[in-house]
Amino acid sequence: MQKSEDTSIYDKVLNAIFDEEMLSTKHIHQVGRLGSVGDNGSSIQHTDFVTEVRDYVVDVIKEIFKQHCAKHLEISPVRLLDDCPQFNRNAVKLLTQGGNMLELSHELRLPFVNWIISNQKSSFKRYEISYVYRRAVGHSSPNRYLQVTKDIVTCFFHEDSCDIHLNHADLLGAIWSWTGIKVEHRVKVAELLSMMGSLRPQSSERKSKWVVIRRQLLQELGLDEAMVNRLQTVGLRFCGSADQALPRLRGALPSDKRTFKALDELSELANLLRIWRIDKNVYLRKENSSSSLSEGILLAVGGRYDNLLHQLRSSDYKGNPPTGMGTSLALETIIQNCPVDFKPSRNEANISILVCSRGGGGLLVERMELVAELWQENFKAEFVPIPDPSLTEQYEYANEHDIKCLVIITDASFSLADTVRHLELKKEKNVERENLVKFLSDAMATQFRNPYIWI
Repeated sequence: MQKSEDTSIYDKVLNAIFDEEMLSTKHIHQVGRLGSVGDNGSSIQHTDFVTEVRDYVVDVIKEIFKQHCAKHLEISPVRLLDDCPQFNRNAVKLLTQGGNMLELSHELRLPFVNWIISNQKSSFKRYEISYVYRRAVGHSSPNRYLQVTKDIVTCFFHEDSCDIHLNHADLLGAIWSWTGIKVEHRVKVAELLSMMGSLRPQSSERKSKWVVIRRQLLQELGLDEAMVNRLQTVGLRFCGSADQALPRLRGALPSDKRTFKALDELSELANLLRIWRIDKNVYLRKENSSSSLSEGILLAVGGRYDNLLHQLRSSDYKGNPPTGMGTSLALETIIQNCPVDFKPSRNEANISILVCSRGGGGLLVERMELVAELWQENFKAEFVPIPDPSLTEQYEYANEHDIKCLVIITDASFSLADTVRHLELKKEKNVERENLVKFLSDAMATQFRNPYIWI
């Protein structure tokens, strides 16, 4: 009706839908059923106290991202469907009186990836805090949820209360092959295993849940007992502490290049997490992700999306597309489970610091350690996220991200002084490591413009 030359029928349908007399009658009926307009508090979502707590949580998230030098990039919450290159059948769609179809924001990553490709960005670090919308059940407006995404392109929970589950797509495929389960059964098996997904490995709850799942695998799916026993081995020996599970996987899985590369990447990731003291409750997880979590609370999920960047690359994109990784936080869930007596710490420093290396094989660990130390002292700091960047690459990164202050390290043992360099003022000074924090604090107090600090 809409695409034909004669749009009269389409116009009549629209006029009937948006008939003001009919809408007015419906409104009067609705008000009469509620008693009065004042009784309808649906436009106020939260009490003043809950709103204050939500504001505190958002402030904490923003401060952390700013400290990590991420930039806010706002995604439009609504867009014209004709302007969308990708069609999402699950997104909430609205019809305007003019006959245009609108789509409410369903997720926050794809618009960012499209922006990266269209603007040919080689590196970018961004965050977004915005609402996403889901279809409602029954006669009601769409449901909305506050979501956070952080992306890198090239928490206030106590650490003991959170688990970090690591996985690798290539490793998952190798484990499926090792169990001997046929491809046509894997989706159903994964759905059953996902019932344990949020439970800690080796926990009593997980073992109890396995008894039920084992019975279903044998009786309902008719799997061979040897296959089920191998699945049990996956849960007992291949899931758990990364330090223990990775060596077991190396010994059990076939020694093909792809599998060993996946194991090496997971080992390297676990080692890098230790540099930032993220070493408690880090587990390998072998079940497929699933939304059907019966115990525990899923706070965040993320990973790399290089393939998406490759797929959306246009023919006129110059050079190789960048790699990308991102994390999405379930902010509504975090708000519901956060303590109400915390206050966000403020990051008053507005000058970003780039920690660089010169020689020494890139000094990745040392750069990460120094960045973590500067974060601890409430500085905004970052580093070029590759193992061994040249000094030229690091200068280009600073220029692209408008970073004026560089701290250059040259020695893994820190026996040599660090060089603090301000690119705009063309000043530099060698500063001993134990004096670095004080020097940066004093320098930032005067925007690095006090000539005596450089003496």
